[in-house]
Amino acid sequence: MSLDALRKQVLSNSTGEERVEVNQRHLIDKILARYSAEFVVFRELMQNADDAKATNVQIIFETKKLGNTKFNFKEKCIKILFKNNGFPFRPEDWNRLKKIAEGNPDEQKIGAFGVGFYSLFSVCEEPFVYSDGQGMAFYWRGDQLFAKRGATDQEDKVWTTFLMDTREPSELPNFENFGRFLATSLGFTGNLREVTVHVNEYRLIALSKKMSIPRSMDIISGLNTFSPKKMFQLKSVDVRNVQLDVERLVITPRAKTVNDCQIENTTIFLRIACGNLNVRVSKEFSAEMERTTKKKPPGETTIQMLFSGFDEHSSSGEQSLTRKTRAGDIFKDLLPYPDQGRIFIGFPTHQTTGCSSHLAARLIPTVERESVDLVDKTLAIYNEEMLTVAGILSRLLYEDELNQISRLYTEMIGSNYLAVDEATESMKMWLENRAAHALIHFSFRASTPNQRVGNITETTFFQCSQSLHILSTNGVRPITSVRLPKNEMNGFIKSVPTIPKNILEQCDPFFKKAKEQMNLIKELDIEDVFVELGDRTLSEIELIALFKWWIDYCTKFGLNENNMRKLLRLTIVSATGGGFTTLEKLHYFLNPKLVPPDSEFPPDMLPYTITKSFLKKDLERWFGNFVELSMTAWIQYIVTKPEIENSPSYAEKILAIIARSWNSLSKDDQDSMRQILHQKRCIPTKFGMKVPDRAYFQTVNLFQDLPVISFQNPKAVSEKFLVHLGVRKHVELQMVFDRLISQGSWDHMQLVKYLSSVELKPLEKERLKITPIWPKEQSQDEEEEAGKDANLRSIKRFITTELYAPLAELRELGLPTIEWKGKWRSNSDEAKFLLDLGLLTNPPLKTVLSLASPPSSPEIRSKALHYFLEKLKDKYATIYNPGVDFPFLPCINKQEYAKPSECFADPACMIMGYRALHQDIRSRAQELGVREHPSRSQLVEKLSKEPPKNEQIAKEVFEYLASRQGHFIGSDWETLGRQRFIPILKNKLIEYINPRGCFFNGRDDRYKEFFPYINFGDKANNFLRSCGVKPEPSATEFAQLLVRSSHEFLNDDVERYLSVLRMIAVNFNVIRQNSQLYTDMKRSAILLGFKKPIKDSNSKPGPHDIDRTDDDNSDNVCQLAIAKDIFLNDSSTHQRMFNPLVAPDDEYMEKFYEELGSPRLSNSIQESFITKGDPKITRRSTELQEVIKERAALFYYERNPNEILNDYNWVVNKLRIREVESIELRVTLIPTRENKVEPTTACISRDRQRDFVLSVCGDLDYLDISELLSKHLYKKPKLNDQCLLNTWLITPLLSLKRKGYPVDRILKKRAVTEKYMIEKSQSPIPPPLFDQDMSESSISLNSKERQLVETLTALFPDCEPDFIRHFVTTQKAASVDEIAIKLMAADYPKRGKNDPGTTKSGWKTLYKSEGSKPRTPVPITPDTTVELRNALRKAVQQCRPNSGVAINNQEMVQVVNESQASYCDVIPGHSLNYVGLCNEIEVYVSKDIDAAQVIYSKEITTHLNSFVILLKDLGEVFQLDNKGLHVYYDAEGPTVAFNRDSSLFFNLRYYLGLHHHKIHDPPTSEAMIYWFMTFCHELGHNFVKLHNSEHEYYFSSFAENYLSALISKMNKRGLIV
Repeated sequence: MSLDALRKQVLSNSTGEERVEVNQRHLIDKILARYSAEFVVFRELMQNADDAKATNVQIIFETKKLGNTKFNFKEKCIKILFKNNGFPFRPEDWNRLKKIAEGNPDEQKIGAFGVGFYSLFSVCEEPFVYSDGQGMAFYWRGDQLFAKRGATDQEDKVWTTFLMDTREPSELPNFENFGRFLATSLGFTGNLREVTVHVNEYRLIALSKKMSIPRSMDIISGLNTFSPKKMFQLKSVDVRNVQLDVERLVITPRAKTVNDCQIENTTIFLRIACGNLNVRVSKEFSAEMERTTKKKPPGETTIQMLFSGFDEHSSSGEQSLTRKTRAGDIFKDLLPYPDQGRIFIGFPTHQTTGCSSHLAARLIPTVERESVDLVDKTLAIYNEEMLTVAGILSRLLYEDELNQISRLYTEMIGSNYLAVDEATESMKMWLENRAAHALIHFSFRASTPNQRVGNITETTFFQCSQSLHILSTNGVRPITSVRLPKNEMNGFIKSVPTIPKNILEQCDPFFKKAKEQMNLIKELDIEDVFVELGDRTLSEIELIALFKWWIDYCTKFGLNENNMRKLLRLTIVSATGGGFTTLEKLHYFLNPKLVPPDSEFPPDMLPYTITKSFLKKDLERWFGNFVELSMTAWIQYIVTKPEIENSPSYAEKILAIIARSWNSLSKDDQDSMRQILHQKRCIPTKFGMKVPDRAYFQTVNLFQDLPVISFQNPKAVSEKFLVHLGVRKHVELQMVFDRLISQGSWDHMQLVKYLSSVELKPLEKERLKITPIWPKEQSQDEEEEAGKDANLRSIKRFITTELYAPLAELRELGLPTIEWKGKWRSNSDEAKFLLDLGLLTNPPLKTVLSLASPPSSPEIRSKALHYFLEKLKDKYATIYNPGVDFPFLPCINKQEYAKPSECFADPACMIMGYRALHQDIRSRAQELGVREHPSRSQLVEKLSKEPPKNEQIAKEVFEYLASRQGHFIGSDWETLGRQRFIPILKNKLIEYINPRGCFFNGRDDRYKEFFPYINFGDKANNFLRSCGVKPEPSATEFAQLLVRSSHEFLNDDVERYLSVLRMIAVNFNVIRQNSQLYTDMKRSAILLGFKKPIKDSNSKPGPHDIDRTDDDNSDNVCQLAIAKDIFLNDSSTHQRMFNPLVAPDDEYMEKFYEELGSPRLSNSIQESFITKGDPKITRRSTELQEVIKERAALFYYERNPNEILNDYNWVVNKLRIREVESIELRVTLIPTRENKVEPTTACISRDRQRDFVLSVCGDLDYLDISELLSKHLYKKPKLNDQCLLNTWLITPLLSLKRKGYPVDRILKKRAVTEKYMIEKSQSPIPPPLFDQDMSESSISLNSKERQLVETLTALFPDCEPDFIRHFVTTQKAASVDEIAIKLMAADYPKRGKNDPGTTKSGWKTLYKSEGSKPRTPVPITPDTTVELRNALRKAVQQCRPNSGVAINNQEMVQVVNESQASYCDVIPGHSLNYVGLCNEIEVYVSKDIDAAQVIYSKEITTHLNSFVILLKDLGEVFQLDNKGLHVYYDAEGPTVAFNRDSSLFFNLRYYLGLHHHKIHDPPTSEAMIYWFMTFCHELGHNFVKLHNSEHEYYFSSFAENYLSALISKMNKRGLIV
């Protein structure tokens, strides 16, 4: 039965009904607990009075001293009366009074929850209400409240009175706060006009409110008057002015009675806007409202907003708020400006509006009536809709105020907004303050305590109409068309409307929000500037401001060509010559340092009054077409004035201006000026105005008829300037020639004397320079040829630049000198004049070098070289270039002369055919530009093009290059590595090879016939090593050799060939990166395959079938073949049957062969079985079935689940054993299709039910059975698996238990009795691995094997001798050390002390499987200890150097089965480069690290030296050659050290991290011990690669055997006290 049915069953029962009891006292207390606000009683009573349309309220506090007006303010209040003159209580009012939570159902009334009256119980215990002759008294009976109503004798038709006797005498209220509460409450009351407060008979406070006739406000067009859900529509708005007056007794802290107080009066003015709303709600919503509030939503309602206009606020402030009176404080909460107003729900709540106006609306409050209910879903919708209407009303009030401001602005200011008179400025300030007041009023902030209230109102304020209007500098405009001002633009932005500074300062938060969050307004930008410029012409002051702004703007944001052109096109300025023009038509600005501002200027120059405020660089850079008015441009304008040629004073003024700036002008400007003035008669002379080159200076007095200059102020025009213009300082040469020289010959000495006394013009000097005037000095031979008659002598004349000064040192060089009478004095005027004309005192550099070079005579060459070297520092150093094309330098071979670039200072370079500077001038090599040595590029080129002719010369060349190899760079070594310059003697002829194709002679000379080996000595070899010569061929090079010449390389030396193959196999990861070589290796017959020899006496071996030994015919022969023709021998049975070519039995080699494509033999075999006879269940098959099932769990011991093919359930439930008569095995070798058939003792097949059947016949061969089982149990069976299965099948369980195998459960199943267990443990041992009767004579040994047996028997005296003999026969070509190491690793059978016959039966397999547990420890004897030490020493000696080979190991992950849960053994990868030696130890760096960071880091180098010292100490502990030790450095990784094919590498980074802060010399004991253990660990890998128990054995053995040597070393180092 459902719960609904159960409920109906209970309700249908007529008995058991009970009334729910309510503890009314507790209920009222809990209700009152929600009313925590101060004066809550009076708030509720005043609300009730306003609802009753009362106009007057009296509040009376009575004390015990009633009737005494001089009461003390410290008296206690015992009674409170609240009286209002509203309509009397009606019957329904009396009934509602005694009902809790019923509320007033009138939707126009505030009361909603019916708990307002019960606030009286917060003051008194039993209130009394009197109205219209009736009264109602409340009283308690226990926790239940009762009420009695009845008529009274007194009939008061005016007052309704509430009487509250306080529970106990209480303090009188704080009348300052109480008065503020009453004044605030009176603000929005619809009917109340007066409130008075009395204490006994004395009136303390009298408040009154006056209201004007309402003014209807127009609703602006475009205003959305609906709330979002259309619940409310604003129909109309009325605004009325309100005046509040207060008369109050001011109670000071010192006042004790009323006589100590003063009465003060205060008045304030404010406005109330009343919005009339239509309400439209659905029936469902109305019902939900009624359920919640107990009244339906009204059909119409109002919303009121109380605010103060600018004038009202100012008036109220002047009358009250600015006076320090307590009466004014009463209205503090009523005028919130500039703080937030509150929401009134009848009376003020705690919720603020977000703006500076109070809001009164029929909002639904929370129960305590202190907040707006935005939690209840229904009430939240209603309240949010009402709040959106508040936003609409706020916007309407704001826009109305801005409309009034706009009207006043138009009437009083209008288009005169640019005026700056006092009246206009005063009016602007008043309007701006009024607009700021309005904007602050409606600037929304975060409302409290609920921020959503303000957010809702603010959102609607901005969204209910389009663009908000605002007062700008140009009147009221939409805010989107107004800009925020910028200080830098204020000087010229006038017509573009901006926010006035006064408003911006007062309303800064609003504008920040409007700009950054609401995107309503933006700052002035360049487009506004263009608008401004297009509207009007700027004054000079404004233009200066514009220029300053533009320069700052371009400096910040860069120059935009389009903006600049637009600015120049729109900006209008007054032109220099009068009128107006645009900036784009002006080009010049004035530099007053060049031209005085009071001069005349061209019309396209900017007024100087504007440009004087700016820097030249700014005007030129940011205005594009403005350039400084040059002197040339100014003169070009001036010469158009006729006064320049007519007025001497005007001309003198202009020339003085030019002369003043002449020195600062460039040569081009000076030439231009001369060109402009050259044809102008601008020079005043005593004979009138002359062109410059027709005027003479006053000092020219050679002739009296010359026009000399005449200035009023001669000092104002400089001589230098006039000379440049062409004014002459001397008479023209032609005139001199015409007037003074009358004959065809003249005395050149007299001429030079005259000419040196006058100042010549440049052109005149140039004419003299090119005129052949001067005779040269005759040599003695020339004098004799001319004859003794001087009159017959013809004088040949030269220009000055063809002659030299008459100096002895120049005559010795055979240079032509000028003919000179008397002694030559270089400081005389005549000499200076001739030198100025170009007379030579030093021969040009080319002349000297030409004289010093062949084919000049030896005497001249010597003198010329001596002269050059003597004058080099002082005369030729600045012009000398070592690249000159004159071979003037003598070399060591005196017959040779060379250019500076063709010889060198170091004579050692002569070995390479270079010329060396002669020793006499070698000290001047640096001055002459002769380099000490040839450059690296020259050496590389020389060596490449002219290699040494023989090995002896090559040795000397290479030794010389070794001394220079520090200067070679990487590209040089790369080039040299490719060049063939190394001579080798081959067949008595010299051949050249490149460094990468040869190797240094070493200990191993087995490969000399295949690789070229060289040795030029240690010094030369260092150079060749850098070129790329390697100590030995790399694995890659061997691989390339085999691909080319595998048969020739084999040449019957199988061991050599195998060693090379093994090296290639180890480094195959590097080789396979060469894809072409990898492909060639797969295709070429480079691999050795082995097989048994053909026993047929008539058959002959192939040409490459070579016997590995000559002892007997049972040994293998080998043959070269490609990889795919050689098999990996993973099946000895099939190898015996088919005798194919197989890979060497070596782990690395097999992996290498497989990489090249060799298939596994087992994968190339196809088997089938043929059984005869019906399968039968026999005793033997049954016993075998039981043995296999019994020991099945052992088959999976320590096996990885991923290796299993068929699980334990298959063995126990799916495999059946049957016996047949005989079984034949048919085997096919798939590649050759060769077939073999032979009998066998077991096979596994599937019967008709698809079950597996193990068929056996004849004598059971457990090896055959084990082989078959391994193939069906494991995915990749191995030979060891067959051996293990055979062991588990034939070995007694107790023996297996003794060896640690888990056979306890098997034994318990079989353990019926103790006797049975004993019998089982003593049961005959299955056939051993070898024949029990095998004796020494039965094993055939050759002489080498017999010698090995003797040595090993002495090393292992406790080992079974026959086991040693057999073990030796299985270790082909192994040394005694290798066999001894393997014997120690094996659990060999021991000699029996008492029962020698038991030893043979105890033989076990030589190698332990990977999955087995650690062996039982071998008994230690003195002999075994000695042999172990020898083996460890041998392992240490195996360590080898890496020889600088780069390391590219790939990371490997191998599974190690040391427990039932396998783990991965990670062999880390390394990629290292060789970087050099540190104290004989090779150092490597990871390829992802810059080697220079390690090599050149002083700190790392210091630590490296310490680390190397520590490693070498430990190397001495192990007697290890330092060449086997290596240090490497990487950036990250877990590897402390690693063993690479017996090369030990130790990580410097770990040394730095663990011990760098403890670096000492010697190192600390902690560091020594740590790295000693690391040595032991890595040396252990010389035996075992993986980290398994076997490695752990050798690791601990190294530590034990070398610990004493470590202690000795530490003691010697002083690390042990």
